Order: sequence, then C-alpha cells, then structure tokens
Amino acid sequence: MPRGDSVSAVLERLGRSLLTHETGPVGETQVFEHVTILSAIDDVPIPARALVLGVGVHGPRGIVELLERISDAGASVLVVRGPAEIDAEVHARAMKGSVTVLSLVGGASWLHLAALLQPQSTDGDDRWAAVGTADTELDLFKIANSLSGLLDAPVTIEDRDSRILAFSADQARADEARKASVLGQQVPNLYQAHLTDLGIFHKLYTSARPLFVEPFMLDAQSRVAMRVSAGDELLGSIWAISEEPLSPVHEEAMMEAAHVAAIAMLRSRIAADAVHRMRLATVAALLQGGQPAWQASQKLNTPRAVTGGYVLAAGLTHDGPVPLTATAGLDHVANSLMMLLRGELPSTVCALLGDTIYGVVPTYADETVDLSAVRRLATGFVQRLGRDWQGLVIGIGAPVGHLTDLNRSRDDADLVLRVLRSSAGARTPSLRLATREDVYGRSLVLRLSDLLVGDAPGYTGPLDRLREYDRAHDAALLETLRCWLDNFGDISAASEDLHVHKNTLRYRLKRITEVTRVDLSDAEMRFELMLQFRLDS
Repeated sequence: MPRGDSVSAVLERLGRSLLTHETGPVGETQVFEHVTILSAIDDVPIPARALVLGVGVHGPRGIVELLERISDAGASVLVVRGPAEIDAEVHARAMKGSVTVLSLVGGASWLHLAALLQPQSTDGDDRWAAVGTADTELDLFKIANSLSGLLDAPVTIEDRDSRILAFSADQARADEARKASVLGQQVPNLYQAHLTDLGIFHKLYTSARPLFVEPFMLDAQSRVAMRVSAGDELLGSIWAISEEPLSPVHEEAMMEAAHVAAIAMLRSRIAADAVHRMRLATVAALLQGGQPAWQASQKLNTPRAVTGGYVLAAGLTHDGPVPLTATAGLDHVANSLMMLLRGELPSTVCALLGDTIYGVVPTYADETVDLSAVRRLATGFVQRLGRDWQGLVIGIGAPVGHLTDLNRSRDDADLVLRVLRSSAGARTPSLRLATREDVYGRSLVLRLSDLLVGDAPGYTGPLDRLREYDRAHDAALLETLRCWLDNFGDISAASEDLHVHKNTLRYRLKRITEVTRVDLSDAEMRFELMLQFRLDS
C-alpha cells in the first residue's frame, strides 16, 4: 500500500462521531500523505496527495470552487464543516477530480481533527509534516504590522490565555499595560483580572464584530478588540490601541485580519503538533536502545554521525500520581530544558513520557564525553525555575559508547531519579541533580529493596518486634533506635534530637536490647539494623 493513510482507514478509526463521507471515491486506494488548511481566499501551494481542511467554506458553490483548486493540485481529500450542502455539481466535480469529500460534525474542533489525522506509515517511515504551514510567527507578525498600517494603531495578536503571539513594530505609542504585555509576552494578571471583572472578555468572545473597549484602568488607553475564531472554535483575539470606535471600512479590515490570523494559528498548531509527536516518537525509540535507537538517531539534526550518548531523567518529588495540571506544566519544562541544553549541546532532544522528562544528549566518536557542561546547565536550570517547580529533580545516566546501549543509560538515569524522589533523597533537599556516582550508596539500597519486593522471610526481625512493642505500649523505641544509629551512637546528639534526657535515652536503649535480643555494641549488627531501616523507608 502507498505511504500515508487511506480515507477508509480514517473513517473506520474516527467513525461517524466526527466525519461523514459525503461524496467522491472512498477506499484503500484513496490515500493522503499531508494535512493542510485552506480557506476560500487563501492563495498558498497545495501539496499533491493532501487532505485539505476547508475552514470557512460553505455552500455548494464554495465547495465546487475549492474542489477545482485542490483537484488541479492533486489533493485527494477535502473536509468541510457539516452539515455539508452537496448537490449534483459538487458530486460531479468530486468524482471528476478523484477527490473524497468528508464533512466534520458541527461543534467539533478543527484542531482536534488535525491532531487525529496523522497519516499512518506502512513502510517504516513515520515522518510526516503538515505541509503549507509557513512559519506562523512570521505570518502573525506580518498580519499585525499590516493591520497596524491600515488602522494607524499599535496591534497585538493573543491566544485564548492572553499570551502575546505577535505584535506590530509601533508599540512606543502604546500605554504601559500594552508595553508590559509585549515585554513579558503575556498580558499581566492584573490587567486580565480587570478585563474579566468588567465582562470585556465575555463581550469580545460573543461579538461577531470588533468591540470598542473604554479605558479599563488608570492610565490605560481605549482599545478595539476582535475575536479570532475558526468557525465556532475560539483561538484568540486581536487588540488595537484606538481613541475611538473604528469606521465600517476599518472594521472590515480588522475582521479580515482576524480571519487570516485564524488560518495562520491553525496551521501553526498542526505543525507544532506534528513536531511534538515526532519528538516523542524519537525520544521513545532512542530510550529503547538496540536497532530502534540507531534508526531514531538518523532523524536528529547532527553535523556528523552519532555514536553514543547519555540520558537525563527529570521529574517531581511526589508520593502519589502527578496532577494533570503539573503534567501539562512539565511539557513546557521539557521544551525549556531542551532549548537551554541545545545552546551548548546541539541536537539534544527532550520529551515528556508519562510523568518523567527524558533528555537524550548525543555523543560522537571524535570527542571525549564530559558531563561538566550538562551538570552546569541543568543545575542552573533547576535553580532558576519558579516556586511551583522547587520539587523538580534531575538524574543523569552514565554515558554509553554505542547508541544501541542507550537503554542502559536510561536505566541508570531512572535509578538516580528514584533516589532523588525517594524519602532518602527528600532528606537532602539541596541535592536536585545527581549522577549514579553521587548517590551510589542509596542507589544500591534501592536496588536491594527491589530484589526483596514480594519476599516473605517467614520470621519476625528485630525492627518488627520493636514495632509490635511500640503499638502495644504506646512507646517510641523504633524512632529512638533509628535516631541513635543516625547519630552514630552519640548519646548527647541523639538525646537532643529526641528531646529527652540522656538517662532516658540510655534506658530506652537497654529496653531495645531486651525486646530485639540484639547486641548494639556489635558493629555488624548495627550495620544490619541501619540497612533494614533504609530498606523500609
């Protein structure tokens, strides 16, 4: 079968919950290799064998005109918003151009559909791209500058969370609220709160035309805002500083800019999702080691052949499942960590797998592996993270000379991360980054603990006898013994930590000897007790 995904496979996978076949050929031979977005006014190249998302295309005439364009380019599938108006002319044009026409159920997200439409490779090549996705940051900046020239006003384009995606070049005329937003690439919470309390966002997102916004706080200038949406899907907004409401002509210009911005934002999302999926697949394959790691290394943008590498494993110290909000944030942390490491360690790739961030740093045959750079960069990274990420710790796996052994470096990094996440690691809060060498003793204890999982010794040990005694007599002999061992038998230090008199501690130690039937003066016995405490923690 040709490379790509077939229309019949997509319909079987998604069913009528999202897509309906309206007209045109359908079957295993009807295949697409790319996903691209097109509107009725777009003039961008259409790749051959593409699935085209016809955003904003309505009516039989609009569908026919778009079919003529995409069939001439060799595209194979057109998706329009349902319910689709299919007449005889639409049917004839679809059959003539061998284009399958599908409809997307009303209310469904174009972005969600695009994320689901990853062509499934059948020849081992899992690379794919959303073609027709020009650099969206550049596109949005062009839109902002063009609209600014038409309105003679400073313009910003923002997403739904009021993050600044693009802005025009004339922000010197803007107020402090705008300047702070552009500088921080995010509308500050103070200003967002005012706009929310005044109901501005609600009015904006429910208005089909530009909304004039009076000054919403001291020293703020008035604004005109326009929502950016693709059909019924809200994507963000455009804001222009303006002393008065726009004229009808300028309103139409702003509405047209919002439409073009929506197309650019959708394209960006599809391209970003494709890159993200590709990075996840690459990191997962590298971590497997063996042949999958070698194949994945071919997708890294490296100046020379990669021979080996090492793995970083980062995560939060926690006792239970990581909250969904934290998991979403970890994805951003993974991207930030990758950008930082690439400054000195090119071709490093990072991705969030489960609740752990994995980074793979490639190495080469003609260089000596030195972990000092990654130590310095990663240490600075965790130190600069905000208060919400103070629990982030990073384990560094041992370098391996062959890509096929990367799974060993991953196992090493995982073990170090477990140590840092464990209760033993938590008692050393300053240790937020480590190699196996840094935590060798504790890693041995963890490995021994793994070996003992499920082991049923069939006898009661000294610590078990102390636990039973403490429960029966409401005592604290177990805590006393641990504190005394942690202080290497120092009566003064242990009694101070326990907040008891020295004689009280001596009495407890005598009682511990009687209950456990062990000789605390025996160095081997003290070591065994300390090891049991570590294994129980």
